[in-house]
Amino acid sequence: MTSLQKTATAQSTDWVLVRRLAIGGYLFILAVTSVLFGLPLDRIPITLWVIAGLACASVGRGWRAFGRVLLDWLPFEAVLLAYDFSRGFAGQFDEGGLTPRDGAHNIIGAPLHTVLPIDVDRTLFGGTLPTQWMQAHLHNFAHPAWYTVFFSLSYFSHFLVTPIVAVVLWIWSRERFRAWVYCVLGLSIIGLAGYFVFPMTPPWLASQQGYIQGAPVGRYAGEGFDLLNLHPFANALAFGQAKSNLVAAMPSLHEGFAVLTAGFFLFGARWWVKCLLVCYPLLMAVTLVYSGEHYVIDEIAGALCAIAVLATWRLLRRLRRHRQRSCTDPSFPPLDRRVVSKST
Repeated sequence: MTSLQKTATAQSTDWVLVRRLAIGGYLFILAVTSVLFGLPLDRIPITLWVIAGLACASVGRGWRAFGRVLLDWLPFEAVLLAYDFSRGFAGQFDEGGLTPRDGAHNIIGAPLHTVLPIDVDRTLFGGTLPTQWMQAHLHNFAHPAWYTVFFSLSYFSHFLVTPIVAVVLWIWSRERFRAWVYCVLGLSIIGLAGYFVFPMTPPWLASQQGYIQGAPVGRYAGEGFDLLNLHPFANALAFGQAKSNLVAAMPSLHEGFAVLTAGFFLFGARWWVKCLLVCYPLLMAVTLVYSGEHYVIDEIAGALCAIAVLATWRLLRRLRRHRQRSCTDPSFPPLDRRVVSKST
């Protein structure tokens, strides 16, 4: 080995070491701040953490690699920030302040629905309100049950799964990363439209306002963290909930993004992976009803929105692949001709 090759090898090894130290330091700082203050839930802190982590992973790969991080992530996060900002506008009503009542009109004149989802859920379940029934049978006011840990982790995962999936796909496959970005943006836009056009009060708030007769419905998404003495996580969740649009319940994007995540990886996965993927939106659905955050009807709406986004993505991907194959192989028949030939 020549002296030039030895120098190049040493430099390469040094950059690998520096990169590993940078990633290790990043993970250590993230772990410490998460334990002390809870995981970040706001869009800007999450964006900064993601970009910082990817920047550490790009150490030693040249400025172009870091520029690629900014080019891929900043437009994506900018659109989501615009979504968060617009979501706040959807929560402005002509009366009632932050907790408007049934019939109040939002900024576009759409009335707030509080009684309707209660009646729909009771109709679907033979006169029983699922969220009220689950809390009456499963909630322990004296001491949270062990299964509330899974409910809290499931609810909290909504804020982390989307960016984590994006990071993994960005490292694994840029094509899949872009597809995930388009799906996330599509579902976010549909959800935002729903918040404007059909504002709806969640069960816990409807109960506070006296619209749910019988046993009260509470808000218990974070009680599992208290059982584990993870109070920073519970406090971070409560802080994020207090800042959110309280009447952005239709459709349920918690359920929608759980279905989107499962469906995105479902096709082509092994059978046991499919079983695990399907369990995620099912657990999320149970969590949201138990915790008083959503009715079943807005969970169904969120799931249908996610399915529509996934179906559109798969259709567009199929059309693009067919177009690419047609361009490279002139003998390949058009899509409509192949459909006709299969049916005859």
